Amino acid sequence: MQGTLTVCLTAELTSRPSPLMSAENMEVRWFRSQFSAVVHLYHDGQDQYGEQMPEYRARTELLRDHITNGSVSLRIRNVRLSDNGQYKCFFLSSVSYEEAILELQVAVNPWMVALGVILVLLAVLIPLASYCFWRQHRAKGEVTRAPAPGSDSVTLSPVDVTLDPDTANPYLVLSEDRKSVRRGDTRQDLPDNPERFDTYPEVLGTEGFAGGRRYWEVEVGDKIEWDLGVCRESVSRKGQVTATPQDGFWIMGLYDGEYKAFTSPPTPLPVSIRPSRVGIFLDYEAGEVSFYNVTDRSHLFTFNRTFSGMLRPYFCPSFNAGGKNASPLIICPVPDQARGNLSLLLFLPPVVGASYCRQLDFVLTGRCQCRKPDTWEPPALTFPHPLPQG
Repeated sequence: MQGTLTVCLTAELTSRPSPLMSAENMEVRWFRSQFSAVVHLYHDGQDQYGEQMPEYRARTELLRDHITNGSVSLRIRNVRLSDNGQYKCFFLSSVSYEEAILELQVAVNPWMVALGVILVLLAVLIPLASYCFWRQHRAKGEVTRAPAPGSDSVTLSPVDVTLDPDTANPYLVLSEDRKSVRRGDTRQDLPDNPERFDTYPEVLGTEGFAGGRRYWEVEVGDKIEWDLGVCRESVSRKGQVTATPQDGFWIMGLYDGEYKAFTSPPTPLPVSIRPSRVGIFLDYEAGEVSFYNVTDRSHLFTFNRTFSGMLRPYFCPSFNAGGKNASPLIICPVPDQARGNLSLLLFLPPVVGASYCRQLDFVLTGRCQCRKPDTWEPPALTFPHPLPQG
C-alpha cells in the first residue's frame, strides 16, 4: 500500500482589526529564507506560479476556507527532508502588511532512511555498472581492430540556436534576432496557442534534435536565477509543470544562491567559480545531456537517459526580483573557429574509486584522440572525423 505524506502549515495575521480583516484581496506570499524564494504566491484573487521555486512546483496548495477571517493555510505534498526549516507568510494589502514565521520539522523514521539509502544506491549502482561494462566492452573492441575509413566517426555539431516566439510565455521579451530573452514587467497580449507556456517564464529553441551530438553556449552573466537545458517537444505547456526528467525536462539552474540539477529531488552542484557562460552538450544516441562552466572549463553535471522523439533547447530567465535579475539570457553565436577547431572535455562519473574522462580534440586535421589520463595510459585511439563545413 502506498500513501502520500502531506503537511499543512497555517499562518494567521498577527493583529486583527474589528471587524475581522479578510485576506481575500491581499497578496499572500509564502517564502523561505529570502523574499524571492517563493514557495507559494496568491495575488489578485488567484494563485500565481511564475515565481515559484522549481522544487515546490505541483506540491503546494493554498487553503482558503477561512481567508475571509484573515487566516490562510499552506499545504505541502510529498514532503522531503529539504522542506525542513523556517517558513514566512507575508500578507500585503493596499494599506498595511503583516508577517508570520513558522517552523516546519520533518521527522523521518531512521529505518526508512536506511532503506531509502539502500534503494537509491541500488538504483544508481546497477545502471552505472552496466554503463561502465558497455563502455569497457566498446573500448576493447575499438583497440583490437582498426576502424575502416568513415566508420565509428565522432561528429560534434555546434548549433546556432534561436528562440521560438510561439512557445514564449507572455511575460517574456525576446530580442529581434531571437538570441536573447528576459522577463518583462507586463503580460503581453499574445495568442494562447497550444505551443505557448502560460504559467512559468519559459521558452524553447526553434531547433529540434532527434539524433547526433549538439553543443551550444548561453551567457548568464550576473543573473541570480535561471534555468537551461533541453526538454521533449511534447512536454506540457499549460498550468503547473514539474520540470524533472520523468516529465521530459533535463535542466539545471541557479536558485536562491545555489546551483542545482533538477532531478527528483534536485541535486545541489558544487561550483568553485561562478559561471558567466554555460555550455550545453547533447549526445542523443548516448542518452546524455551535459553542462559545462565555460568560465573555468569545468564540468557541472550530466543527465543519463534513453531519449526518444524530438528534443529542443530550453530557457527560463526567471522573474526580475525587483530588478536584481532583469538581465537577459543570451545565446552565444557559434564562433568561426568552431567549424575547424573545437576542444571539449567530457567527464564521466567516478567508478570504483577511479576518475575517468574522455578528451575530444577536434583539430584541423579532423582527428579525435581519446585517452584515460592520470594513472593509466592505453594506446591512443584515432577515429576519422568529418569536420562540420561552414
